[in-house]
Amino acid sequence: MSDRDTILSRLGPPGAVPEAPGTRAEVPAIEGDLWAHFAERLEALGGVFFRSSGPLDDAALSALTGLDLGEAYGDGRPGDPWTAPVGITWADLAIAETGSVVLSTGPDRPRLASLTPPTHVVLVREEAIVAHLEEAMPAYASGRTSVLVTGPSRTADIEGVLVRGVHGPGELIVVCVGG
Repeated sequence: MSDRDTILSRLGPPGAVPEAPGTRAEVPAIEGDLWAHFAERLEALGGVFFRSSGPLDDAALSALTGLDLGEAYGDGRPGDPWTAPVGITWADLAIAETGSVVLSTGPDRPRLASLTPPTHVVLVREEAIVAHLEEAMPAYASGRTSVLVTGPSRTADIEGVLVRGVHGPGELIVVCVGG
């Protein structure tokens, strides 16, 4: 066998793309309650987690979070995103591994609600959680603009000093909505 044939035999069948060494991480399984793992990761990043046992109206959400939602802006809510003290959005998914949420835009789902108010409240249905980031990737193929939010906005651009809320909300609250 020639050197050329030896190299080509390692590549596999025509059209196949070989996997580069070291590109596939072995991700350990997450044992136990995915929401408990999610909450731990979120809180380590400075976020706040609440769990609701049933559907939430504004009064119940306000009682749970302690926030005044009278001027809140967001999914299905009118208002001014630039002056609203609270933005409320629904997430497509929660990712337990990272404590992140996937937000997609769409009708009545304004992206500014997750960016401009100083406090961002994210509602996630109890069944909308995956263990790992790889499992969330199909949500990005929906044809809508999606973002991955991991904790409150923070930066250390100036002299390495960590500052929250410069490029978005300084407070992130995630509520798991059951029932």
